[in-house]
Amino acid sequence: MLWLLLPVLLLVYLLYRRRAPRARPWAGVWLWKRGRARRFRPRLDLRLLLLLLGAALMVLALEDPPLAPSPLVLVVDASASMAAREGKGTRLDLAKERVLPLLERAPEAVLVRAGERPEAFGPAPGIALKERLLALEAKDRKGDLEAAIALGRRLLKAPVVVATDGPPPPGVEGYVGVGSPRENLGIVAVAAGFLALGNGAGRPLPAQVEVGGKTFRVEVPPRGYARLQGLPKAFSARLLGEDALPLDDEAAFGLRRLGVDYPRLPALERLFRLLDALPGSEVRVRLAVPQGAPEGPTLYLAPTGGAPLPVLLTAPHPLLEGVALLGERLPPPPPPKGPWRPLAEGEGGVGLLYAAEGGLYLPPLVAIQDRPFFPLLVYNFLKPYREARTGLLAPEETLLPTPEAGFLPRERGGGGRLFALLAALVLLLEALRFGRRA
Repeated sequence: MLWLLLPVLLLVYLLYRRRAPRARPWAGVWLWKRGRARRFRPRLDLRLLLLLLGAALMVLALEDPPLAPSPLVLVVDASASMAAREGKGTRLDLAKERVLPLLERAPEAVLVRAGERPEAFGPAPGIALKERLLALEAKDRKGDLEAAIALGRRLLKAPVVVATDGPPPPGVEGYVGVGSPRENLGIVAVAAGFLALGNGAGRPLPAQVEVGGKTFRVEVPPRGYARLQGLPKAFSARLLGEDALPLDDEAAFGLRRLGVDYPRLPALERLFRLLDALPGSEVRVRLAVPQGAPEGPTLYLAPTGGAPLPVLLTAPHPLLEGVALLGERLPPPPPPKGPWRPLAEGEGGVGLLYAAEGGLYLPPLVAIQDRPFFPLLVYNFLKPYREARTGLLAPEETLLPTPEAGFLPRERGGGGRLFALLAALVLLLEALRFGRRA
């Protein structure tokens, strides 16, 4: 409503000046001529001043401004893409510059760093969190904005403002988008003899990758990926040249010896010696029936089993890669409890093998220890834990998200009633002071 201020004040002034001048008695024209210079000297018109002040206060009452700044939950994206170059600094530097005034004037605030694991500071006066904001760094593989927003809401019931280079998360009251389209290449995946490249630009970009002293060239499509195969099983790779984000220009892949905690049985001793495993606690082997979700990587071997049944159905799963089970006869283990799903089923849908996140459940050891599929199943189960990858970000970080138009929360009003009361008092004063003369 503030756009009304100038026309309203101008209208009051013009209407006031249109009124007929008050008659003043003079003894003669010659006296009027002698006092004309003094009579036309500009003087303060208190009545006009009061009318203009009353009109201005009424416009401010329509605007209904907040009486004081409101509390604030500020969530700042700390994922790797916020480290992309933006002008003389980074996207994170630009976000700090834009949200610092909001934080400084907040009477109470919570600052949440949105990385892979959100980290919160506060509640505290906003000015007290300034140094925390300025010290934030963007280096996490990805940013979990939803978890960061939930953490901030738990700590302080206040509007949430998110500063990120991605689109605004749903349900937030404010959004500060930072960043502009930039050209970036990065390594997004590595495996034995393989790597994948991502391109965040809107046009195809040629990439040069150095692996083991050799340089490979590949063209990466716009906003897409390209693969490079035929590499050594273990390698380190580096992208040559400069782009917007240096954090995804180097990566490595290798295999390591895994520590396994297993019962000292001859069959298991032979198996883990074959798989080049060491005694340790990274992966556990238990002769038991699962009673829930595994707390860590665990291979379960059933202590007992039923009458053998032929395998009639298998589910597509990475654990069964290269494993031929159809036609095998396996004793069904006791059904597990928890989030376990059958990998192989016999007649009547009876489960013969089970899998869960971080777990594999097999029939009794004596029934499968001499079967060809047994070492391959265990190898597939241990494979993700033997592979060591370094330097990788989430693929969406390499593609460099593009922000949308920002918005800030509407602050609660309350000042309108105060300005309306002041306007009424000013107009009452004008009426009492000048109404009788009229």
